[in-house]
Amino acid sequence: MVIYLTMFMAVDELRIETPIGPITAPLETLSESLSYLANQVRKTDKADQSIEKFLSLGEDSETFSIESKRKFYIDRSYVFWMEALLGVIDSEWEIIKVENYNHGENKTAPVWFDEKVGDRVIKVPHKLIMFVQNKATPENRFVISFTPYDEYEVDVVTQFRSDQFDYTDFHAKMETYFFEQGSLRGAHFDAGYKFLETPQVDWDAIIIKDDDRHVLDRNLTRFIDSVSLFQDKGLRSSRGVLLTGPPGTGKTLTCKVLINQLDATVIYVARDSISDVGQITSLYKVARRLSPCVVILEDIDTLGGLSREDTDHPVLGEFLNCLAGVEDNHGVVTLATTNHPEKLDWALTDRPGRFDVRLDFGYPDETLRESILSKYLSPFKTGKINLTRIAKDTNKFSGAYLQEIIQSAFMLAHEECDYCHEPVIMQSHLDMALSQIKSQREIVGREKNLSYASNESGSYDLYG
Repeated sequence: MVIYLTMFMAVDELRIETPIGPITAPLETLSESLSYLANQVRKTDKADQSIEKFLSLGEDSETFSIESKRKFYIDRSYVFWMEALLGVIDSEWEIIKVENYNHGENKTAPVWFDEKVGDRVIKVPHKLIMFVQNKATPENRFVISFTPYDEYEVDVVTQFRSDQFDYTDFHAKMETYFFEQGSLRGAHFDAGYKFLETPQVDWDAIIIKDDDRHVLDRNLTRFIDSVSLFQDKGLRSSRGVLLTGPPGTGKTLTCKVLINQLDATVIYVARDSISDVGQITSLYKVARRLSPCVVILEDIDTLGGLSREDTDHPVLGEFLNCLAGVEDNHGVVTLATTNHPEKLDWALTDRPGRFDVRLDFGYPDETLRESILSKYLSPFKTGKINLTRIAKDTNKFSGAYLQEIIQSAFMLAHEECDYCHEPVIMQSHLDMALSQIKSQREIVGREKNLSYASNESGSYDLYG
């Protein structure tokens, strides 16, 4: 059986037409009944009762109202915001008690977790209710509830009486602590707020042209040291440096050397760490507040590779705005690398203020190749070696391939001496290693040509 209801709302009553006749109820009585029920349901929540009792200071709950402010955290920056929260509380406030409830009813143990940050451990609230009062004026109170949805996805609700607590002022102090006193200032971390474990390498670890090294020193290290001078002279106090070149030519190693040299905050953005619109904007907001700061973007062509002639590219537009938009990037240097500069949108590469300097890390010439081979060979025992001949025969070999020649030669020597402790690398080992690597490169080259032919014409050209 189906019953059809027709509802009418008069000024002072609710009327429902049913097959068995109309049903009416005075709105005033209905409103009072609903209010009573809601009040009784609310009072059965022990967590709410505890919060209300703490904030009431013995007053009748009808004489004041409790306000709430909500903040939802979605990544590991939560750890450092909680560091700031507890830092501000420790300076002026004190935690009176910490509670936790299952579904607001039964008490259970509060949940914290310890997060390792560098050589420190930060105690982070995860699921609990924190009751806080001011050290100087105990009647100034607030309560913070932490509800997790994942490890770093936490809903944080601050409840307070406006006559007891200034939320805006407290949050401003949290921001100041986060950016000025927190663990991120001067730190090296990635887009997920994890600290970098960068190997301790310096310029001795890489063979680079003196001119290129001076350009990097001038536009990064020295520039960061002199940011205030540029600002005082009315010049731009931000910089953009683009490193281009084939894979294995030293771009990444150069970034590692610079990370170790720079006396600044470093934010490292890998190719797969940006997937949503808004992430780049968020990182640059953090970079500005933590300046002097270097933002390193590896393989930037994965961000800006789509030309706007083909389609709109929201991440590219966002990135362009971060580099040279409305907000001032005072003290922020962007260092980017790419294997494919031809894929970058012209708006990235053809405007000062975005990328001011471009360094091309091409394949090393013969003299540089011999220097690189000599450097990688220096830790090993060798027989009579002719590196000049190897250098001549390695045209368009990157530094990574030259290093692989030495690695493979050592492995061949190690095998030949029946895996002794101190193998001796001979010319024959170098020649065999070079031959093997050349064969491998030829295979890769044929695969590249096959792929290219397929993409361009739609058919496959086979190579014998």
